[in-house]
Amino acid sequence: MRLRTTGILSVLLALTVAAPASARDVGKIAKAHGYGAIADQLVAASRPTEFFRPAGTGRLPGVLGTSRLGGDPDLPVGVKWPRCKGKPQSFLAQVRVSDLPSGAGELRRLGGTLLFFTWVEFEEGETEYGMWAGDCSAVLYARPGARLKRTVAPGGGTVMRLKPVTLRFAERPGIPDFALDSDHLMPPLEDVKPAGGFDGWFSFQEALYGKPFVETKLLGYSVAPNGGDACSARAERPKDTWRHLFTMGPDDDFGFEVADAGRLQLLISPADLRAGRFDRVCGTFDSA
Repeated sequence: MRLRTTGILSVLLALTVAAPASARDVGKIAKAHGYGAIADQLVAASRPTEFFRPAGTGRLPGVLGTSRLGGDPDLPVGVKWPRCKGKPQSFLAQVRVSDLPSGAGELRRLGGTLLFFTWVEFEEGETEYGMWAGDCSAVLYARPGARLKRTVAPGGGTVMRLKPVTLRFAERPGIPDFALDSDHLMPPLEDVKPAGGFDGWFSFQEALYGKPFVETKLLGYSVAPNGGDACSARAERPKDTWRHLFTMGPDDDFGFEVADAGRLQLLISPADLRAGRFDRVCGTFDSA
């Protein structure tokens, strides 16, 4: 569409580069990007997404259970380090849920700390950059009041050691992405076919999330991977649709470099999320 006035162009640019959106901005930004016909549906479907932002690097905090990425995790006393095929998984992040913004109420109400792990494959002799990940993943839940112990990864396999980075969180409204190999969106908007295709939708998402775009996040929506699996399919079915819990994406600040811009996504059933059960999550890993 050709813009006829510089005034309209200025408005669109302002919406694209201005401060990141809050939930009340979803409809306004949707209309500015040509999605006025589905703006109300997008507003209704939007969910808070908690993006990870670095707050400090290089030193483990003395207080146990605080939110951070990398370093040595604070495991609940008596809980074993997660393994995959007999080998230890790599520790990614832990989140004290009380640190999350108010929109993450379905996690904040649980209290305690969530710890995220995944298996990473390495070339022989390599300990920094992984070849592949995600064959196994685990989420440990340290309930409120649980005794914690800072724990070093056990022997018997190579783990990815990420530098410790303390975290802050930026809350943005999340919207469904395109379904895998489809011109329609993922549930709950599986009947919606947005105009403008993938490029237009990505531009709309950038306006919602703000720049720089960082993929590591909690809640919101998952993204259809580059090649689906049984786990990602659960996020695309219209009934009993699994929820996005956690994504670990490639990012220089966090040092997660696996495969070619590899991204791990963990999904959880709605019933387990309500019940505070995290021992049945599923994961999908893809790369560029």
